[in-house]
Amino acid sequence: MTNLDFKNLVLQILNEADAEINGADMIGADMTKLSTYIENLYPFAWRRALKILPRSWFITKSFTDAGKVVNPPDGTGYVILPDDYLALSAFRMKGWRTDCLTAPEETPAINAKQKNEYLRGNVYEPVCVLKFISSDNTLKKALYYYSLPKAGDDTSHVIENALYIPNVTVLGDNVDIADNGIQALAYLMAATVLTTLEKDDAAKKIEARIIELI
Repeated sequence: MTNLDFKNLVLQILNEADAEINGADMIGADMTKLSTYIENLYPFAWRRALKILPRSWFITKSFTDAGKVVNPPDGTGYVILPDDYLALSAFRMKGWRTDCLTAPEETPAINAKQKNEYLRGNVYEPVCVLKFISSDNTLKKALYYYSLPKAGDDTSHVIENALYIPNVTVLGDNVDIADNGIQALAYLMAATVLTTLEKDDAAKKIEARIIELI
C-alpha cells in the first residue's frame, strides 16, 4: 500500500473513532496535523506491530550472501548481519531439518549451554544467537549458529535460507508490511496517534480491534 493510501486509511479510522466516542469529527483543520503525526510516529507504531502481529506479515530481505566465519571442527560459525537488521524471519543451514525462526541476544546462560556440545542445538532443533562483534573496527551484529555436525572442512557450512526484517526509520513511499497486515497496522497507527493526543479511551478501544484482525 502506498504512503498516501495508508495515511488516508489511518485518518478514516481516527475520524470513525472520534465520531463514535465524542460525537465529533477530526476532519478539517486537524488534517495536516494528523498527517504529520502519522509520519513522525510511524516507526514507533511499526515496531509495536512487530511485537504483536505475525512475523510472516512483515516485509523481509535476504542475507544468504552475507559474510560468515566458520569453525568446522566444532560445527559452529557466525554470519555478519546487514546494518539494517532488526529481527530474524528465518535462517537455515544446509543439512538442517527445519528453519530457525528466532534468535535471542546472548546471555551467560545461553552461551554456556551452546558451548556444551551435548546440550546445544542440532540439525533437528537448530539454535541461533545474536552477538555483537568487532569487524573492520566497527561494532556489528552477528548471528551465531551451533547446530551442524563436526567436519574437517567448511563445505557443509552453506546457508540455504536467510531472511530478516529490516529496521524501519521513516514512512517511505510504501508501507513496510504485507497486504494482509495493512489493516491491523493502520489500527495500531491510529491508536498510537490517539495516545499521543491523550485520547486514551479511544486508543484502547481501537487496540481491542487489532486482536480481531490477527
